[in-house]
Order: sequence, then structure tokens, then C-alpha cells
Amino acid sequence: MNNAYGRATPTENITLTHVEQGSPMGEVMRRFWQPIAVSDELTDLPKLVKILCEELVLFRTKEGKVGCVDPHCSHRGASLEFGRIEEKGIRCCYHGWVYDTTGKCIEMPCEPSGVCERMNVYQPAYPTMEYGGLVFVYMGPPGTEPLFPMYDVIDTRGRDDVVLKGMKIWGDYSIGYVRDCNWLQHYENVVDPWHLLILHQMISGDQFVGAMMDGTAPGIDFIKTPLGISYHFTRSLPNGNRMVRFGQTVVPNIFLVPNLHESGANPKRQDKPSECSWAVPIDNEHVTAFSIVAWPLENGKPKKDWRPRTDTAIPIRPGSNSLLTRSYEDRQRRPDDLEAQEGQRTIAVHALEKLATSDKGIVLLRRMLSEQVKAVQKGKDPRNVVRDEKLNHAIPTHAWNTILSAEEAAQYAGEVV
Repeated sequence: MNNAYGRATPTENITLTHVEQGSPMGEVMRRFWQPIAVSDELTDLPKLVKILCEELVLFRTKEGKVGCVDPHCSHRGASLEFGRIEEKGIRCCYHGWVYDTTGKCIEMPCEPSGVCERMNVYQPAYPTMEYGGLVFVYMGPPGTEPLFPMYDVIDTRGRDDVVLKGMKIWGDYSIGYVRDCNWLQHYENVVDPWHLLILHQMISGDQFVGAMMDGTAPGIDFIKTPLGISYHFTRSLPNGNRMVRFGQTVVPNIFLVPNLHESGANPKRQDKPSECSWAVPIDNEHVTAFSIVAWPLENGKPKKDWRPRTDTAIPIRPGSNSLLTRSYEDRQRRPDDLEAQEGQRTIAVHALEKLATSDKGIVLLRRMLSEQVKAVQKGKDPRNVVRDEKLNHAIPTHAWNTILSAEEAAQYAGEVV
């Protein structure tokens, strides 16, 4: 009998789960541009945010420049979340010191002329940039900023069929919400396709509609790509077609998910995702997520009644956490990703897990993340840091849906399509 009395709970895997400054994974995360807000969130008021265990204040000056600074004014520590946004910076509400987007104090209204220049005060700040409707921040060592990586799904140079939109994800794409668990519990979900068949079908009853949930027993394997870990999902469909699907992580915290509701009705080759997403640690016990979506244009305008990861509108999903008003009983009867991930503990304890053959993707991902920790500790760039402008164009990703006819399935047997 395996009695629970007296057992001790080991500590979490601090190397991979903790993201504060100076922690192994925290230093890896800080070598990349991380999304911190949707561009439209920056209005005429400052925005207090938290990312990688650090509280920061974001603001957009009336000139249109974005700043990201420590919340507490260098003068007397008043929070700049209550500051006033002006033409060239943000003015502290307490004694009126003004900081520009680099953190430099450019005005001290209570001081005699020349004092501001002589004191040369800088508020701690981080560089920012905007792309695809998102605001990004670089929290790594000064002067080490890489290029923003232009992956094929979001590189619109030379395209006129889409417009990029920045979004928060989970629940409502325009609002989003925070999950009360460690970032890695959500990120690992991307390379765990088996949970789609168990959690979203067997347990909670066809929470997704499409070819992934219909057909013969699937074949599932996992591969290492230049960017990260990808799963390979194949399934023969009732209509005679065959589905070949790849989902991908781009280490350390980007993920690419093709259309979850692909019907499988018509043959197609390498139908890429419409979005590039980030699992962003708020701190060690909370995670949020952002996406850049390549939104299709129709007659020159964003297509109506369309959503990412679908052909058209999102089908009704029984048991969905799109609304956080579900009863506890309903959540028990039809759990979703939120229940499964938060239910692993606030921070999952890897030492207690009994991993099996279906967890190959999890093992490969943790190993690859550990390799990036070692690289940074040796003073090297981690995987996927881009510094060569010549290589930063439509970087090929490894995520798509392919639908083969019966004839094509025989022709391409064993090949990656």
C-alpha cells in the first residue's frame, strides 16, 4: 500500500520555472524582445504592468514615442502610474519631474535653473519597440538587443492580403486574461497533442470541431527543428483524406498553432498558422499571452466574422473558459486547459512526475530550454537570437496543416508534407 502519510513535496524545478532577474530562465527570457502590451492599450494615461517579476510603467508620449520605466520616481518614490503624459515624456504627480522615453529627467520644476542638467538623473528604463500591433520590451543587458525576429507567419513585406493585429489571447482575443500558474505549464501544452484527444474529446466532449477529432487512431511523434520542438500528428479521415499536422514551439516562449478546426474536406498543402504567439510570464505564478495575427483582407478591409486558428468564426466550444463565469460543478464535469494547467499546482513539481512515452515532446522541450540556460551562463546567445539583417526575412517555421487525398497519402507515405 502506497500510503500518503509523511510524504514530503520536493521543490519545483527552479532552473526552468523561475523568471526573476538573475534566475537561469529569467536571464534567457531577457535576451529576447518580449510583448508587454497591445499598442492600443497605450492611451493618454500610463499603464502599470508586470512582466518577468518586475513592475513597470508604460506610456506613450504625445509625440507618439513609447517609454517603459521603473514605477517609482527617482525623486521621492511616488508611482509614475499616476503621472501625467506630456509631449516629450511623463511627469510625476508629486513634484513634477519629467522623464523622457529613455528615462532621462528633463525637467525639475521645483528646482532653480541648471539643477536638472547638473544632477543628470536617469529613471531606470528599458528599450521598447512596436510591431504588429504589440509593444515589446527588451529587459536584457544594455547594448545586447537583438533584431526582432521576422518569422514567415508575421513577415508581411511584399504581401497585400493581410494586416497585422496585436491581441491578448485566451478567452476573448481583445481582452484576454491571466492564468494562475507558472508559464511553463501553459507552454508545454503546445507539444502535448495527446491532451487534445483526452481532455478536449474523451473527458469534456468534442471541445474542438474538425479533422483532428475524427478518424482513425492518430500517429504522433516529436521532432527537433532549428527553432524548437514540433509535434507531428497524422490521421486518416472518414472521407478518405489524410491529415498531417505540425504544431511548434520556438524557444524560449513563442508558439505556433495551426487552424484547430481544419475540416479536412479539401486537399491542401502546408496551410500555415495565422498567428505567432508568446506565453509571457508575469511572475513565477502567473502567465498571460499575446499574439500577432495576420488578419486576412477582403476588398482591402479586415475580413469580418473571422478569428485566428479557424477557417471562419469560432465554433461553439462546450466547456470553454472563454467566460470565467462557469460554475465549479461545470468546470469539474467539463474541464478545459485552464483547469488542467492550474490544477498541476501553481508551479508544477517536476520531481514528482512519472513521465511516459507520450511525454516525449515535454522531455525534448525541457532539455532544449536547459540548453539555452547553459548557453547564456557561458556568455553566448541562446537559440533564436537574430542579429544578421540578411537572415531576418520570412524565417521558416515548422507548423502547418496538410490535407492529403487518398492518392497523395500513398504517394507521400513517410515524407514530411
